[in-house]
Amino acid sequence: MLYRVTFFFVLFLAGVFYWQCVGDNKKETAGGASLSARCVGERGPEKINEEFSDPEKVTIRGYSGHAMDPFITRDGNYLFFNTYKEGGDTRLYYARKINDATFTFIGEIQGANGKASNFDAVPSMDSEGRFYFLSTRNYYRDYNNVYSGNFLEGRVYDLDAQPGNFYRSTPGWIVTDAEVSSDGSLLYFANAKYTGGRVPDSADIGIARMNYGTFNIDRKLSGILNNVNTGDSLEYAPSVSSDGLELYFARLDSCAGSSRLFLARRNSIVEPFGEPERIAVLDGQAESPSISQDKKTLYYHTRDDDVYAIYKVSR
Repeated sequence: MLYRVTFFFVLFLAGVFYWQCVGDNKKETAGGASLSARCVGERGPEKINEEFSDPEKVTIRGYSGHAMDPFITRDGNYLFFNTYKEGGDTRLYYARKINDATFTFIGEIQGANGKASNFDAVPSMDSEGRFYFLSTRNYYRDYNNVYSGNFLEGRVYDLDAQPGNFYRSTPGWIVTDAEVSSDGSLLYFANAKYTGGRVPDSADIGIARMNYGTFNIDRKLSGILNNVNTGDSLEYAPSVSSDGLELYFARLDSCAGSSRLFLARRNSIVEPFGEPERIAVLDGQAESPSISQDKKTLYYHTRDDDVYAIYKVSR
C-alpha cells in the first residue's frame, strides 16, 4: 500500500493534482506516466538500519481525527501536526508533551491557518521559535508556498511568505515538504514536478541557506545530497537532526512500489551525507519523519484503517 502524506494540492494548467494514498495498491496514475515506468533497473543491495524498534501509537489526549506530518520541537515540549481533509481545509494544531508517547491537545496554531479552502500543513520550527509551514493560499499568484513567522505561546506572529530562490516558478512545480534546521540557517525542502498524474514525475530533496532573511540555494551545498537523491525514485519529507549529522527522509520506490523511510549520516556538517540506510522496522508503512533532539525517538505517521495517526519508534 502506498501512503502519501503531504496531500499537497498542485496546480497544473487548469487542474489540481496531488499525492494521495492508493489504498488498493494500484500503481496507475490519473493521466501521467505509471509508477512502473520509473523502474529503470535493479540497484545494489540496500543498507539496512536496525537501530529503531518498538513502533507505538502516539496518544494525543483530547483530540480525535487525522493526525499527520508530525514535528517534535527542538526543546521537546510540543508536537506540531496537521489534520487532513480531501479537497482542502487542512489545519495546523499543536499538543504539549507528557512523555514521548503521550501529548495533551491544545488546539489550532493561531495566526497560521488560512481560509477553509487552503492547505496549511507540514510544520517545523527552529530552536529560536521561527515557525515554518506550507500553504497553498497564494500559490496561484507567485508559486511561493512556504510561510514563516514567529511562534509564541501558540500563536504565529508576523506571518509572511518565505522569500528565496528554491521555488521553481513554473506551473506543475511545487514545494511539497520543508523543514528548517535547528539553528535556522538551512532549509531542507523537496521540489516535485507534476504533469497530470497522482504521483509526480520527479521529486528530490534540496538545501537552501539563510542569508538576511532569504533562503537561497548555495552551490557549496550542491554535493551534500548526492547519495540521497536518485533518478528512478522520489525523495521527499526531509527531517534533519539538531546536530545536522543525520537526515531522515521518505523514498517512494517505483521498483518496490512502496514509500519507505531512510536515514543518511555524516561525520561532520561539511561532509556529504553517506549512503542511506532503510529503517527496517518501518518498511513500507511510514512517512513524514521527525527526529527528537536526542535522536532517540523518531516520529512519523501511518494509516490505521481510514484514519491517519502519529506513531513513534525508539532507538
